[in-house]
Amino acid sequence: MGIVPTIDRICLISNYNLYESKRHFALKFAEALERKGIETLIIDAGEAAVDLETIKRIYNFKPTLTSSFNTILPLSEQHYLWDELKIPHWSILVDPVIYNMGLAHSPYSIVSCVDMGDCQQLSSATDSRVFFFPHAVERNLNGQGDEHKPYDVVFFGSCYDYEGLRQSWQDRHSPEVNNMLDEAIDIVLTDTTTSIAEALVTSWNRSLLSPSGIDFFTLFYYVDYYTRGKERVELIRAIKDVPVHVFGETSQEMDVNRLGWDHYLGDCKNVKLHPSVPFTESLKILKKSKIALNSMPFFKQGTHERVFTALGSGALPITAGNIFWLDHFINEEDIALYAPGKWHQAGELVHRYLSDENLRQEVVAKGVAKVQQEHNWDRRAEQALEMLPPLLSQINRGE
Repeated sequence: MGIVPTIDRICLISNYNLYESKRHFALKFAEALERKGIETLIIDAGEAAVDLETIKRIYNFKPTLTSSFNTILPLSEQHYLWDELKIPHWSILVDPVIYNMGLAHSPYSIVSCVDMGDCQQLSSATDSRVFFFPHAVERNLNGQGDEHKPYDVVFFGSCYDYEGLRQSWQDRHSPEVNNMLDEAIDIVLTDTTTSIAEALVTSWNRSLLSPSGIDFFTLFYYVDYYTRGKERVELIRAIKDVPVHVFGETSQEMDVNRLGWDHYLGDCKNVKLHPSVPFTESLKILKKSKIALNSMPFFKQGTHERVFTALGSGALPITAGNIFWLDHFINEEDIALYAPGKWHQAGELVHRYLSDENLRQEVVAKGVAKVQQEHNWDRRAEQALEMLPPLLSQINRGE
């Protein structure tokens, strides 16, 4: 079996994302690792590939492994920093794994996913070293929000121009393929357990279409970004007669018209649109909020940080039920869940909890207790230090 490696030093490489959440995660996870006796170094790679000076700095630190939330740009096609350093690298994925399947090809790569289904998908496709590692929050987010809460309901996130995206694929594909995509979308938006990949396979098999010449990755992208956009718009529009504050920009990830929140929500008189804010600022706003909406149709067996940060900041999260939330929380006892596609239920939940502040606080308090016990970065550090050594041994043995 060989000697199980001791983890002494971890180099965390952070990079740019729109709301700076990944940088925040790296910082708070590093602090938790330090409390466990692990020396850490944070490298900010910005928006570019890691340069030679940065490589030297990492090499001189002599880490047991490097790590990053999501991934960093390769040095060249399919050749990553860790291949050059010949040091194990742990990619902590917080987005759907399908966009990062290439990571598994490196002999130095370890991957974790925030969704159990993604772990299974990666494991079945490759012989990769993969494990489940959900989102978390810092331990000092203990539910103590501000006493004065001027925001009844908030939502943080980008607007995806799903109507423009749908028009673009309808212009490219046959009616049969378009009907198949519509069926997959309906499954994802209304089913608690069926993932995007499973929905596509189900609808494709029913269609009797030939798989010849079809790019599954592109179809996944269509369904993913359409359902992201549609679900959050329908969720926000379901909240009636209560002020809803939306913080976010139009997503630049889609090569379509890029219509924004004003297009999709401009007729909602109760919705107030705000520019996006950095992740740290969103935490301050959450502490001044009573309810936080969460939308995540892309994960059916996983987590999103918005639920944990809301509870930690004293706000009640309202999100669609999925396997993870139903297994780890109790609806209307320590979380508020609506059935997927039943957006009117979210509206009813908002009115129920805004009309009973004591009840809202009771649910938040129980949710915070669960987050503090199982879903903070210190707990994740413990889990990482349990999971990583055997995987590092596999790399050392060339497995």
